[in-house]
Amino acid sequence: MAQGDCIGKGKKFTSDNQPSPEAKKKGWQKKRLLKDLADILLQGDKLNEFKTLSKDLGIDLTDDEMTLEVAMSLKQAEKAIEKGDTSAYNSVMDRLKGRPMQEIDHKNNGKSFNEVNKVDVIFKDFSDEDNSE
Repeated sequence: MAQGDCIGKGKKFTSDNQPSPEAKKKGWQKKRLLKDLADILLQGDKLNEFKTLSKDLGIDLTDDEMTLEVAMSLKQAEKAIEKGDTSAYNSVMDRLKGRPMQEIDHKNNGKSFNEVNKVDVIFKDFSDEDNSE
């Protein structure tokens, strides 16, 4: 999506175009709901499963450090190690070290876009014309 584009049929947010208070309230409710869901997913047996997994991977985490993001990263690491899943490995490595730089071809048919093409400029001398109007 190009910079400045907006999702769906709506308009881009600007200082004049802001969501209504009702829409903001719904957005915050949705965010709280997702946070509560994440907390529920990390309780009881699941929390113990993730703590065991973290210890198996040599990471000692407290209950407070175990977030859904950490748990998901641990599962990806487990999948990469135990199943040899290349996609999971790439996901873990991208998270740890950042995505590798990707080369961009900035040439057009072997020519750089930065090369300056010859431009013929013709200057017309208007000094001899009568401007006595």
